[in-house]
Amino acid sequence: MAISRLLITLGSLSIFFSSTALSAKPFYGFGREVDSYIREAAQRYQVSEAMLRGLVKMEDGWYGKISPTGAVGVGQFTFKTWNELAQLPEGYRIGMRPITARTKGTSADPRHHRYINTLAMGLYVRWIINQFAERGLKATDENVYLAYNIGLDGFHRAVSGRTTWNDLKNMRRNGMTRSMRVSDFLAYQKGRYLENKRIANFQRAVPSQSFASASPKRNMATLQPNIPSPQVMRWVEPAEKLRWINPL
Repeated sequence: MAISRLLITLGSLSIFFSSTALSAKPFYGFGREVDSYIREAAQRYQVSEAMLRGLVKMEDGWYGKISPTGAVGVGQFTFKTWNELAQLPEGYRIGMRPITARTKGTSADPRHHRYINTLAMGLYVRWIINQFAERGLKATDENVYLAYNIGLDGFHRAVSGRTTWNDLKNMRRNGMTRSMRVSDFLAYQKGRYLENKRIANFQRAVPSQSFASASPKRNMATLQPNIPSPQVMRWVEPAEKLRWINPL
């Protein structure tokens, strides 16, 4: 009887792991079109192309998925974030237009435009990196992803020990379990992002990259605020709206 129960248990585990392996969606690339958009976004905003590829893979929206939170497009933008970026001069310059009550969730929703959505992702990542410099946060690829995923202020509060109930609700919508502490969730999401980045770049291992060490090909001084000492992290009260500094 004990042997029979053991065989049944092993059989169940085998079925479980087999179904889990089969349910894993294989990745064959983003396609030539999206690849070219990612490359252009990386060059335009002087951010890591490998980082953007990992972000697109992690957000899982390049083929038209709409998330439970209503995020749409290659960069999985919410209504609020898209409209804030669309109001910036740089957002308008790349073709972003605000989502209206009439277009939201329809085929006319501007977030469905793959090219503009991908450029908007690069714009948003550059804005996050600039904010990291201003706040004394380290702009590793995984940290930038977390700020992209749970919001810049939510991430800043999390690493500063200031997490709010609304932040926790947002983290739970993004995979945080009841047994996880905030630090556990951050580590979990970082691991997931790095694995997706590895897959998206068809590499066996991708080292975490700090944007501070990258040498831009053109002058980005007007895009970057004064950088404080990296050893000191300071709290910056969030602004009501995103601000973009136009390059010369």
